[in-house]
Amino acid sequence: MLYFGLYLRLKGSKMTGVKFAFIGGGSLQWAPKLLTDIALTPGLEGSQVDLYDINAELSGMMERLGQLISEKAGTGMQVRAVNERKAALEGADFVIFCIAQGGLEAMRHDLEIPWRYGIAQPVGDTVGPGGISRALRHIPVVVEIAREMESLCPDAWLLNLTNPMTTICRAVTKATSIRTIGLCHEMHGVKRHLSAILDVPYEAIKVRAAGVNHLPWILEMTIDGRDGFEMLREWIDRNGVFRFANEGLDGTYASVFRDRFAVKLSLFQVYGALGAAGDRHLAEFFPHFLTEANDWGRRFGVELTTIEHRKQGQEWAYQRVKEIVESGELPPLERSAEQLAPVAAALSGGPEGRFIINIPNEGQIPELPLDVTVETYAWVSQRGVEPLTAGPIPPAIVQILRRVSGEQELIVEAALKGDRDLALQAMLADALVKDWTIAEPMLDELLAAHAAYLPQFQG
Repeated sequence: MLYFGLYLRLKGSKMTGVKFAFIGGGSLQWAPKLLTDIALTPGLEGSQVDLYDINAELSGMMERLGQLISEKAGTGMQVRAVNERKAALEGADFVIFCIAQGGLEAMRHDLEIPWRYGIAQPVGDTVGPGGISRALRHIPVVVEIAREMESLCPDAWLLNLTNPMTTICRAVTKATSIRTIGLCHEMHGVKRHLSAILDVPYEAIKVRAAGVNHLPWILEMTIDGRDGFEMLREWIDRNGVFRFANEGLDGTYASVFRDRFAVKLSLFQVYGALGAAGDRHLAEFFPHFLTEANDWGRRFGVELTTIEHRKQGQEWAYQRVKEIVESGELPPLERSAEQLAPVAAALSGGPEGRFIINIPNEGQIPELPLDVTVETYAWVSQRGVEPLTAGPIPPAIVQILRRVSGEQELIVEAALKGDRDLALQAMLADALVKDWTIAEPMLDELLAAHAAYLPQFQG
């Protein structure tokens, strides 16, 4: 692959001792693994992590957890919980954005209101009515933080983990000068599953990929010099696309997050490229999978994730962290597969590398407009972020990406301007909204349910 230009450069970079402002630092899902990753990643020795969260109990727990991790790792990481967001942001080199505006009760509206209109969403946080609703209430917060960054840490990178990834990243780069990278782990999960079913080492799988978040496409795959797609076709010939679709469909917390590959493999047979995200996400871009005839995705191994499932996961994580903090006994430390710490280290002068990231389109996908947020590979180093050209994309996939990216541009504009008409246009453009008559009342219900988080739509 070739480098295509140079996206953004890190000014005044340091070799070690960078400061992270972790906004949403009480996250039960993210804080434990990211604190561990920062402590164990070469190039981030001596880093400071300031945790800010509206839930002081959780940020306090993560402060203590981080201190235990630091003591065990012995790499000099300093962790503190702060009560003011600006205190965390001041002088930061990296700002981690990891929040859930309105929490699970807000997300309940994102799922249950569309369901009353006949729309099933396995996740509801990226596209579909739920994804639109979630974007409208998260974008004002992230833009406000980015504007604070412009005065408190203008050279910092915003590292976004919050969904909807694409619209949040795009809103920041459109409305502010803050350099932004969105980081997702879906590609890793798909490659790990491919490694298992094809019985090859994970490291042997090399891919060319491009798309938008939760809809990146593996366009080409090689495995130790062999055509990986040919190997996958041979596997499908032996096993069929529904090989895993019926395994463990029991509606439990463990079951609903499982990726059974039937959606991906079905798309692969039609388009000749492999969707590189979990089937729960991919299905929301293609309404054909989420119909009553398909038992709302179940025929393809996709189960609907409820708020009760998510609450169960949160409670388990809370009790686990609480137990560790109270006992002071950590399990063995091990770096996760998340890219955030290695990306930060690369930008800070540590080991550089190739990462799949969400950044503005600088021409790495020439078929899409410049500046829209895309998910592609890039080389990340102390020089900055150098996007890698995606190469040719099949025409049908180009059209799909254009449609999705265009809808996301409408969502960003609607959120930034507080424009109900644009929000309605985005709703009508979404693939899951197939009935003209439901779009407006459904949008109005969502806006009313989230009024407390939508200041731009008031007045």
